[in-house]
Amino acid sequence: MSTDSASNRNRLLPTLLGLVILLMGLALLVGGARLLQLDGSLYYLLAGIGFAVTGVLLITGRAAALGLYALLLFASTVWSLWEVGLDWWQLVPRLALWFALGIVLLLPWFRKPLLRNGPARLGTGALSVAVVLAGLTALASQFTNPGRIEGQLDRETAGTTNTAPAMPDGDWQSYGRTAFGDRYSPLAQITPENVNKLEPAWTFRTGDIPGPNDPGETTAENTPLKVNGMLYVCTPHSQVIALDPDSGKEIWRFDPKLSTQNAKNFKGWAHMTCRGVTYHDDA
Repeated sequence: MSTDSASNRNRLLPTLLGLVILLMGLALLVGGARLLQLDGSLYYLLAGIGFAVTGVLLITGRAAALGLYALLLFASTVWSLWEVGLDWWQLVPRLALWFALGIVLLLPWFRKPLLRNGPARLGTGALSVAVVLAGLTALASQFTNPGRIEGQLDRETAGTTNTAPAMPDGDWQSYGRTAFGDRYSPLAQITPENVNKLEPAWTFRTGDIPGPNDPGETTAENTPLKVNGMLYVCTPHSQVIALDPDSGKEIWRFDPKLSTQNAKNFKGWAHMTCRGVTYHDDA
């Protein structure tokens, strides 16, 4: 009785791991079948079957689980290399978890209980080799840079001529005034000598203030545009307002009535911010 009790305790960890791998395999199986219907990769369907069977073998205490998992890890490594090469960041989602599970299976607390139910030396050796190969693949990927593109640029400087569309001196038609983003106005009425004498000409309130159903970060950060005698601003709720630049009087307002995208309110949004509008003239 005591021997059976000890055996059951020893099999607890492999059984729990088997349940996890079985559930992962079933998830891969369902997702892989759907992906295949969409003309996607066959790998996920086959991997789902393999992991599900591995999970069952672990639950039943079969030593064959080690050999099958070794085959799965080796095949996954080959498939990953074929699909993305030695690209570390693309290898991580394809191999990292399987590599970690392979190491776990080699731990004595998970491996030894399986040895009592059949010869596992071959499976242990195969899994060790598969883990080493996956690890070497990860290591090799640290010495490559797939995102680097070798080439040469023409040393002749290009684009030195200011080809931005002309505009009246008093206009500000882009975030940086011009398409070049120089943020410079040719107006000369305000100078270092008189800037300290400036007084507010008018003040305008948009009326769009944070409410109880808005996120904590609700801000207005836009650069107003002045085009053809009109001043355009926007609000956190994406309202666009046209103002008379001389008096600050509101000319018109457009409210898109933002959708909460099936949520009850905007509280789940990270922030609500309008950083500006843009202007285009077909003429």
